[in-house]
Amino acid sequence: MEVYEILSVKIVTGQSLSPRWHNNMQIIETDKGTYIDNLVGAQFGYFNDAEPGYNWASMVGQKVSGVKVYDHANYKWLNKKS
Repeated sequence: MEVYEILSVKIVTGQSLSPRWHNNMQIIETDKGTYIDNLVGAQFGYFNDAEPGYNWASMVGQKVSGVKVYDHANYKWLNKKS
């Protein structure tokens, strides 16, 4: 299982990433690259096994495992169980 070190998290408007996204999003910088996720608790609706948004800001400076990466809408999404 891969381990990701969370370096930083930034909240941005969804429309800054896609004109169709109206909710804010998280941009997560890790030691393995940049990913996005919904805000805490917001469901990522395109995959039945995806978990709602995770509180990535609480993990800055820490290493996490148990994540799944989805490639969707030209972005890599970092998804973790709460």
